[in-house]
Amino acid sequence: MSRFLNIIMNPKRLLKKILPTSLFSRALIILLTPLLLVQMVLGYIFFDRHTETILRQFSKTIAGDVALVMDWVERDPKAIKSIQRAAQKYMGLDVNFVPKNTLEKYGTHKTTWLYSFMEDALNEALLSEEFNKGNSKKPSYYLRMSADKIYISVEAKKKGVLEVSLPRKRLFSKTTPLVLIWTTSSALLLFLVASIFMRNQIRPLRRLAEAADRFGKGDDLGELKIEGARELRMLSRIFNIMRARIQRHLHERTQMLASVSHDLRTPITRMQLQLAMMQETEENHLLQEDLKQMQLMVEGFLAYAKGTASESRQAVPIASCIQEIIDNLPGKKNPIEFVPTDNPIIQIKLQLFNRCLTNLLLNANRYASHTWISLTLNTRHCEVVVDDDGPGIPKENREQVFQPFYRQDTARNLDEGGTGLGLSIVRDAVRSHGGKIRLDQSPYGGLRVILTFPRS
Repeated sequence: MSRFLNIIMNPKRLLKKILPTSLFSRALIILLTPLLLVQMVLGYIFFDRHTETILRQFSKTIAGDVALVMDWVERDPKAIKSIQRAAQKYMGLDVNFVPKNTLEKYGTHKTTWLYSFMEDALNEALLSEEFNKGNSKKPSYYLRMSADKIYISVEAKKKGVLEVSLPRKRLFSKTTPLVLIWTTSSALLLFLVASIFMRNQIRPLRRLAEAADRFGKGDDLGELKIEGARELRMLSRIFNIMRARIQRHLHERTQMLASVSHDLRTPITRMQLQLAMMQETEENHLLQEDLKQMQLMVEGFLAYAKGTASESRQAVPIASCIQEIIDNLPGKKNPIEFVPTDNPIIQIKLQLFNRCLTNLLLNANRYASHTWISLTLNTRHCEVVVDDDGPGIPKENREQVFQPFYRQDTARNLDEGGTGLGLSIVRDAVRSHGGKIRLDQSPYGGLRVILTFPRS
């Protein structure tokens, strides 16, 4: 409740909540706002000023025609037939005179709000023609409107009532709907054209964002097509240059690690053969242990170099893949429990995922007596959780263990006898999928590793 009140009391935050977040939507608002303002200003100027002026002129014309007919009738009531013909022919008025009669109602009969502004204008014009009783402002006429007719009954100074009817369209200007139609249609047309152009300008920016996202996940889609406005072309060109530099850097690093690791294998193998041919002593045994450690380091370097190499995604049934990794895990000595409820198809880099999960399971198998794997799915992510009942990792060391060559000795060493690259390889594999890795306390007392992979 307090958060809602804070948003209401802060107009800037409220505006941020209401406004759309996409660039295309905001661009449409920028285009639509001036169009709406122009329509509002035009509506006020035209309908409130121009239309009112036209309506007042039409009302005065009708009131003047009625006054003229009344003057004819009062001068010669017996010539009503000729007056009717003249009024119909030259003024478009249907006239009838009822002698020795008076009005039962005076003023204006109010209909709906739709005709009220017409009634007010005509009523004002009739009063200006002095259709009132004596010097008072009380009208001596009765005005009524229907959907297509205007009825005006005027009480003569001598006994009698002049009844006049005419089409309501005489009070209505055709320019009003025409201007409304033309301005609205032109505004919609301009908005449509501007939207198409804006969409075409934003499309390269979306492609650039998608390419950057895919490249960050390790997918190489080739050079980005340079298109759009000059600034977008410049941005696309710079992105292609940056992509080439990063790829070159990764390739050089991978080649260097692979070359160094491969070149170290030969002297290590030679030294192992020489030590095997020498007499077995305590010094010999220590040297053999050091060589084994060096060999593990070389294998770790090679595995780290392979982890940085590019690999294409493929559609894989994730539960079957996890079960296959469990079944083929080398040196498995403790139970690994995995009971999936679904087997969805997701896009992953199979070798990287295999290496990632294998490293985690080998580590759990080394330090824990039991391992549990669970699989959680939603519309956007696939979450793999690995729990064990081992010693775990202190909370303050959970970020440091991802650093290459880091060893922790206080509770649990994830690379005992290795190089300290285990979790670095795992994190690189997860990030190359565009995912996340997080360490937590397991409900079984050990370590919980949460791997989150995007489903697409």
